[in-house]
Amino acid sequence: MKKHYFLLLFPVLFMFSNCTSAKKLKQSEKNIETIRLWYEEGWNHNRNEELIPKVFHPDWSDGNPLRPDQTEGLEGMYQTVKFYKHAFPDAHFTITHLIADETHAAIRYEVEATHHGDAFGIPATGKKFTSTGIVLYEMRDGKIYRSWQELDLMGIVNQLKD
Repeated sequence: MKKHYFLLLFPVLFMFSNCTSAKKLKQSEKNIETIRLWYEEGWNHNRNEELIPKVFHPDWSDGNPLRPDQTEGLEGMYQTVKFYKHAFPDAHFTITHLIADETHAAIRYEVEATHHGDAFGIPATGKKFTSTGIVLYEMRDGKIYRSWQELDLMGIVNQLKD
C-alpha cells in the first residue's frame, strides 16, 4: 500500500516542481520585456515619461547615481529622464545583450547621441558621441526596483571635449 502512495505522490511533486519552473521562466520573460520596453519604446521612441509608472517600482533607487542630487522613487526617474532628454534628446540605444532570471535583469547596450544640453559639467557642444554601457536591474513585482549602471563616462567626456 505504501508503494501506491509514493506512486501517486511522485506525479504530484513532479507537477508542482514543473509549475515552479514555469513561473520562474514566465517571470524571467516578463523581466526581459520590461527592460526591452524601457529602451526600445521609452528611449528610442521618446515614451519614457509615459512608461515610468509601468516600468519602475514606486520605491526605485539608483545603486550608483551619476548626479549627487538624484531623488529616488518615480519622481527620481522623472528627473533622470528629464536630465538625459535635455542633454541628449536624440539618444538611440541598441540592445546587444539582454538576460534575466525571476529577480534580476541585465542589459548591455550601445548608444549614439548628440550633446544638446549641459551634462557632466560640460556645456552643450552639439557633438555626436557613441558609447556602451551595462545595467544590472533588481526586479520586484515585474518592475525595476533598483538599478546599477556602468558606462564609459570618460569616453563620452573625451568625445565631447575633442
